[in-house]
Amino acid sequence: MVEGRSRRQTRGKQPRSYGFDQFSFLDEGEDGEPIEASDVEDNAPKKRRKRKDDEFVPVEDDEDEADESLGEDIGDEEDDGAEPIEEELPRGESVIDVNSDRELDTHSPGPGRGSKGAKAKPAGRGGGPSYKPGSRYLIGASAEKHARGAADWGTGGQEMRLKDLFGPTHDDLKPVLLTRDKWKLQETFPSRSQGGPQRSFFVPEEGPEKETKATRKWYQEDGRAAFAAGQKSRELREEEAQTYMANLGPDSTNLLMGNVKKPLLYTLRKGEYMSVAKPFSPETSRKGWVFNLGSKIQEAQWVESGTQYLAVAVEQKQTTGRHHKPLENPKAPAFSPTKGFAASIQIWAFDSLANGDMDTTKEPRLEQVICTDWGLPRQFRWWPIGAADSMEPSNNGSRIRLGLLAGIWTDGKVRILDVSHRKPEQDPMETQYMHYSKSAFEVSFADTIPACLHWLSATTLAVGTASGNLAVWTLTRPETFPPANAGDVDSFIPQPWFYKQVADTYILSLTSGYPSRPHYLSITTADGFARLFDLRSPVADACSSVRSRILVLTQAWHEQTQSFVMPDEYYMLKHNTIRRYYANIYSMRINSSVTCCATSLVQPCVLLGGTDGTVLGSNPVAKVLNSKKLPWQQPWFKHEWRPPVEELTLRVKGQNGAQGSGTNSQSPPTDTAPSDENAAPHAQHGGATPAAPPSSASPVVATTSNVPPQILSQPLIRITEGYRAQQPGIHYPDAFQRYKDGAKYITIYEEKSAITKLAWNPSLKCGTWAAAGMASGLLRVEDLGI
Repeated sequence: MVEGRSRRQTRGKQPRSYGFDQFSFLDEGEDGEPIEASDVEDNAPKKRRKRKDDEFVPVEDDEDEADESLGEDIGDEEDDGAEPIEEELPRGESVIDVNSDRELDTHSPGPGRGSKGAKAKPAGRGGGPSYKPGSRYLIGASAEKHARGAADWGTGGQEMRLKDLFGPTHDDLKPVLLTRDKWKLQETFPSRSQGGPQRSFFVPEEGPEKETKATRKWYQEDGRAAFAAGQKSRELREEEAQTYMANLGPDSTNLLMGNVKKPLLYTLRKGEYMSVAKPFSPETSRKGWVFNLGSKIQEAQWVESGTQYLAVAVEQKQTTGRHHKPLENPKAPAFSPTKGFAASIQIWAFDSLANGDMDTTKEPRLEQVICTDWGLPRQFRWWPIGAADSMEPSNNGSRIRLGLLAGIWTDGKVRILDVSHRKPEQDPMETQYMHYSKSAFEVSFADTIPACLHWLSATTLAVGTASGNLAVWTLTRPETFPPANAGDVDSFIPQPWFYKQVADTYILSLTSGYPSRPHYLSITTADGFARLFDLRSPVADACSSVRSRILVLTQAWHEQTQSFVMPDEYYMLKHNTIRRYYANIYSMRINSSVTCCATSLVQPCVLLGGTDGTVLGSNPVAKVLNSKKLPWQQPWFKHEWRPPVEELTLRVKGQNGAQGSGTNSQSPPTDTAPSDENAAPHAQHGGATPAAPPSSASPVVATTSNVPPQILSQPLIRITEGYRAQQPGIHYPDAFQRYKDGAKYITIYEEKSAITKLAWNPSLKCGTWAAAGMASGLLRVEDLGI
């Protein structure tokens, strides 16, 4: 019994229960007394009006509310003279006093049995900011919405959305408006009007030059000697290099190009190339080339230089030993290293004019071949500052240095190569074959393999692993290379300055916000989430995107909109900005699964490739800045591959109406063939192979009945182009939503029809050049500037 009260005063009251009941407040009135039945009848239940602010309000903390209710009950019994509860705070005012300078008195007695006097203010958890006493319905987790730093996407107008996306200050919004005004006339492919390609407005003008100057100074003073001491390479003869360039692709490929109604048939041997303007009569202003490299294009990356270099790697497999069928390898090659075998990286050179256009009068040439015994190069990246654009004197000619090349090989190691080659004086067009047996920077991971890599700056490299770890090295730090007086250099292991497990599963892709936001890293993992980290505080500054139902194998940083672009399960391209990484802004749509995407640092066009062989281009700046804007997109070309006619599942009826051999449904209505039905015109040879003159025979129209049998019995590739721009919108046409025979069909495309790699030229001079690699072994390089 409580002191100060007699038995007679408490005889008529109901005993209070101190047990936990989250619905106990329903039986109490405003004064804390129980509600009688008559009160319930007189006061009909009134439906609480839902406020707009109640949306996305977190669930109230039941435990805190129960403790508060318990404290009030005890306080009423102990001391009737306690201070009354203050009035509710005005709407929108926080119940947490974050600016309070008063120290929390953790030793003051709390509201409980035996304490007297005024009711004490509850202290914040963990010694944090103090709580202002208020209504029990405002105290706790439900007092404020969960703030992400930016308002909801549907709140406010365009001005508020721009401030939420890029920042509220003038320095944040000025580059956005400059970007909008610069590229407002470009709808799809890059435009050469208004000055052509332009460096990012989000980077200071002196930024790239300052970084390039500092990096080249480090390379001349320390870096060059470090790579020369640890790297071993030698030149190979052409006969020796053929082993490293061999792949399992066919020796020749039949290709249909030109007018859609009357295409021309060409035969490209392995290693040959042809102009993209040749199939059109008369030859148009198209500036580009189509290469047949034999096997699936694994990787393609440009080198920023005066002469444009493109490094390409094709799929190569070990010729000796046992070969497993797909999905039947017991060693799980995606999670374990393989034995090394001969493979190569081809470096092609392209000449350009003074205005940046591709010089079609000079044919491309195979400048250098990097030969290694480390297995297939799965992924590689050039350092972002480009080549030195200078030649160094050397024996029998001069030496050209292309820069540093970081790559991942299937033997489970990450390496950085200092790539250079000799330029002979007698024959400058001769291909140089360089064999690398050891690299100065070589790293392997225990119990896992590297999965992806990315340059954060000219000297900082980040690597993601199959176990979810992220490692970062900086070449200028002393622990990266062995000291000059070190004895056992081979046993030296470069130590990363950052190593942390950032995911619980496989890291599929990795990219950063270079050059304007190099400290922001975005990764996609096998659990469906994309995660954003700030290397300056990776634990506190981290955010996850909406979970995807597919494996996101590709992503890129779009400098003009300050966002990371990646595909989703609806065949659309989404933008995740830094300040709203958890929300998606859609800008492009394709009719198949997205396999690759590419962005440029000097112009805003985004390239998107799919499994159906389509490559789309679009400028998403207007869509990101204004959500009501309907973006334009335009196909660059469409690539289709079919197997031999005998292997087709669906046969096409011939002219006599009988089932039999015929062309695939993908074939054009009227095929064309040269006048000599036994041979198609050959394209020009590339590399060191002697050139063969193209056929001058004029093609004639051929129907399905007189197509040469050897053409039907071989695989065929068709490339169509000349598509017009369109505004697809977010929703698909009705044909995609219709159900046939009670089921909805999903299109499965041929594996070799897919686009496997896309890359923009990072050079400011030739920023409109693009490269597209295909699973059939074709590589298309073209100047897309308008």
